[in-house]
Parts: sequence; C-alpha cells; structure tokens
Amino acid sequence: MRLNTRDRYGLQLMTQLACHCHEPKLVGLRDVARTTGLPWRYLEQIARPLRKAALIQGRPGRSGGYSLGRTPERITLRDVTEVTSGPLRLMDCVDKPGTCVHSSLCAARTMWVKVTGEVRDVLNRYTLGDLAKRPCAGCRASAERARESRANARRPAPSPSRGKGASKRRKPLHPFE
Repeated sequence: MRLNTRDRYGLQLMTQLACHCHEPKLVGLRDVARTTGLPWRYLEQIARPLRKAALIQGRPGRSGGYSLGRTPERITLRDVTEVTSGPLRLMDCVDKPGTCVHSSLCAARTMWVKVTGEVRDVLNRYTLGDLAKRPCAGCRASAERARESRANARRPAPSPSRGKGASKRRKPLHPFE
C-alpha cells in the first residue's frame, strides 16, 4: 500500500494548520506552500474537499486563510486520507464483496479484510496532534531533505568501502522513517 500525493500533501497541509492552531491568525495556502515547498495550486484543490468535510474552515480575502475545523487531537490521519482519496481499502472486495465474482470462494479475501482493518486502526490511532508535536512537522527543511533523499535513492549506491566510519548507519531524516 502506498499513500498517494493527495494524501501526503493533505496531511502536510493539515499538519501545518495543526502547528498554528493556537494562533489567532488564519494560515494562508501560499504560506503553507512557501513553508513546505508544496505547489500552491495543488493545495487549493486539496483544501476544497477538506473544507467540505468540515475538517478545515476558511475565510476568503486578504486577511483570509484556513484553520482546523476541530482540535488537532480530534482529527485522525484516517479522517484526512479518506477525505483526500476516498475510503481506505486494499482491495475493492474488502467493503463490497459483490465487486468480485470469486469473493465468496477467495482464500485471500479474509486476509485482505483483516489487513485493511488493521491499517484503518493504525490511522485512527494517530492524530494531527501527534504530527504537530514533531519538530519538523511540515517545515521546508524537512521537505527539502525528503526530496534529496528520494533523489539519492534513485542514484546507484557507491561501492562500499572498508575505510573509517564505513559501518555507521544512516540516521533517519524524519521521525517516521
């Protein structure tokens, strides 16, 4: 399973709003884009369904912007991902067995139902409050490190050396890595 771009950007947008939830000023999408390095136009598209689901509130105009619709501790990661991408399920037959003619005889369907349930449970356990506590939550430096890490992952690894420090492990760039 892999979260798509809408999920990842939606979580970053929501985390930024959670980080600023105790401030009286609303947070503009341009500010989020500048801070995180995410495309402003794409954030606009993601904000619409989040607003419709009442996870965020917005006000237009120069002094406008967005704030969370509830406290960060009451918005789960599942709430955000299901608004940005729809219901979470690893296979279509998990919630709708009728979509597959073989679902009643499928040996794997029971496993997919269990795994989907466990993933949903984990995403229900974590909230925006949990993400907002992390020091790099949504910051531009974190976004740049993530881009650099992805770029380095695509490059071939240098041949291992037996020199000094060769056995040191790489520290994760982000607390969830």
